[in-house]
Amino acid sequence: MDAEFGPILAARSAGLCVECGKCVTVCPMAEMYPDFGWETSPRGLVQLALRGRELLAGQGLWRCTQCEACTRTCPAGVDCCGLVADLRPLARAELGGEPAAEAVCAMCGAPLPPAPVLAYLRRALPQVPLEYLDLCPACRRERYIRNNS
Repeated sequence: MDAEFGPILAARSAGLCVECGKCVTVCPMAEMYPDFGWETSPRGLVQLALRGRELLAGQGLWRCTQCEACTRTCPAGVDCCGLVADLRPLARAELGGEPAAEAVCAMCGAPLPPAPVLAYLRRALPQVPLEYLDLCPACRRERYIRNNS
């Protein structure tokens, strides 16, 4: 285990994963990605993190929607979503920046979900104005309040 990973793994209780797969069954990425599999699933991401740095070069960290369904479902208390959030900065540093395909918020520049996630949201939520989907959750909330006050 890498020295940088240790505190993150401990803080997110990754070592408690019993590989039950409940996180995988609730993960919306299965609907969004035709190649969804173990290496991109919440369970796979936790197990890869426990093994070390190979996780940082994969696409799994960038495909996660950060919806927290996996974290809320985990009977062992593993914070899969928090683990991904904590590991993304390490991956950015190792890769020398954001992956090319990652979009950013039109207002603040925060990373948005990957393109397949945004495409899925556009299909699943046709009633939501497209300009809202180009914003991070904080800016989306701010714009909604401003437009509806």
